[in-house]
Amino acid sequence: MMEKSVYSDENASTAMEYIANSSSVFTPPPTTSPTIENLDAAEETHQFDADAAFLLNITLICCTLLAYYLKKNKCYFLPESAVAMLVGVFIGGIARLTVTDLTLFSFSPEFFFFVLLPPIIFEAGYSLEKKQFFENIGAICLFAFGGTIISTFVVGMLTFWFAQLGIIHHVDKNNPMEALLFGSLISAVDPVATLSIMGSPELQCDNLLYSLVFGES
Repeated sequence: MMEKSVYSDENASTAMEYIANSSSVFTPPPTTSPTIENLDAAEETHQFDADAAFLLNITLICCTLLAYYLKKNKCYFLPESAVAMLVGVFIGGIARLTVTDLTLFSFSPEFFFFVLLPPIIFEAGYSLEKKQFFENIGAICLFAFGGTIISTFVVGMLTFWFAQLGIIHHVDKNNPMEALLFGSLISAVDPVATLSIMGSPELQCDNLLYSLVFGES
């Protein structure tokens, strides 16, 4: 009986030591209360996000109202894309003058090319008159490949020549590669502008012209 009591006391003391050691190891870190600086930074970030969302909503509302006004009054001299661009320039200028951090107002090229542009081109290609398109596939390929190459070299070499004459600055005068790259960018037809202007049903654009320009783009 004495041996059992001794063993039980030793086991109890060992268990108490293990619990004490484990509690000392797994002590949770003390929590820090938010400081005034953190609260001010969070409030400033919230206010900035609210201002950006407000300007974005104002931009969308202005574009929608002006597009409806143009369609209602049949103002064909100014397309909807040009109106949206002017509204963006105006509100962007206001934002640049009044807002210090323009992170939320920047537009990502990847978002445009991989999110916005594919549905536009898919819708236009899906609704395109395939018979008119394939009947002129030779002329479309001629404009797309031959015309683009010729325009690239003409624009690029003129740019390089003007740079050598000193008319254009910030262009490499010794190597025409930079000027040719600029010519290739300028010579490519913009599909968004083509679809927004020539694809409007109110303009009643010629099907042959639309097929050639859209096919090239």
